[in-house]
Amino acid sequence: MAHEIDQTTGRAAVFVTGEPAWHRLGTVIEQATTSAEAIGLAGLDWRVEQWPVRAFDPDNNTTEAGIPDTVANVRTDTKAVLGVVGRRYRVFQNHEAFDFMDGLVGDKLAMYETAGSLHGGKRVWMMASIPKEYRAGPEDLIKPYVLLTNTHDGSQALRMIPTTVRVVCQNTLNLALRESGVEGLTISHHPRLESRIAEARAKLGIIAARFDKFDDELHAMLAKELSVTEAGGYFRGLTGADLPAGTDRQKKTREKVLGQMLDNFDNDKNTLPGVKHTAWGAYNAVSEWADHQRKFRGGSPADKLDRQLDSVWFGQSHQIKQAAYRGALELAGIA
Repeated sequence: MAHEIDQTTGRAAVFVTGEPAWHRLGTVIEQATTSAEAIGLAGLDWRVEQWPVRAFDPDNNTTEAGIPDTVANVRTDTKAVLGVVGRRYRVFQNHEAFDFMDGLVGDKLAMYETAGSLHGGKRVWMMASIPKEYRAGPEDLIKPYVLLTNTHDGSQALRMIPTTVRVVCQNTLNLALRESGVEGLTISHHPRLESRIAEARAKLGIIAARFDKFDDELHAMLAKELSVTEAGGYFRGLTGADLPAGTDRQKKTREKVLGQMLDNFDNDKNTLPGVKHTAWGAYNAVSEWADHQRKFRGGSPADKLDRQLDSVWFGQSHQIKQAAYRGALELAGIA
């Protein structure tokens, strides 16, 4: 599945190293050993400045008094306003947002793989692979990643999010860190790079522990066999197919989604050896729909793809997958 990557500067804001983790866009390179090199290759080598905000009177073409304690975050190369924030808001420049990973990459604890931006640069992201693998069966490989994400519109702090990619279908899952109470681990701003690298190492340890817990959850789901009828009940609960509320069109849409998930449950990706008719297979039937089959509206094909990727990682598709994952764990007897 292709995804929209910011192209406001005339080149795709994406880079990949080796085999891309999520999509197959961008330039394949041998290696990116520093975040500075990665940012340049990804088209993220631009800055954000904070400009004062003033009210404009369209009737007499004059600028009125400024708005106190408010600034606009402006992308310097395109002059696009990425967000309006409080004056105390500190911009994490793209090179600052990712340079703390350099020590981990240098020690081969992670490897830069894919990066880009969404919505004209409002959100920037980078995926770093972790040198480990998990298997749901001989033909079902899952790779762990750290998804680094930062926003320039003030909507979210810089975070490290543990993410898995199921290689056979490129389904992704952002793993919840329940003990933190938020999604991902927030990265602080330390003036000294050494402190930032030390924080990255500590938080990578937390993420590694979460991946080990995922491995336990994975095998619990694989051990839980489901009949087609049981899987149908699981899908109905997620889609609301049994709900009487809504218009005829909404009911028809829910039934269509239910049918697609049932089809996915028995497709070649979810009937691999050891996976067929398990809670893991049922979860991935939902994830396949959420990641690859949901329809998105937009003013252009590029806009649709932009919305799709944002939803898959951060929006409604992500929320659907989280609910599906929790439901699959409950089926497997994990509260």
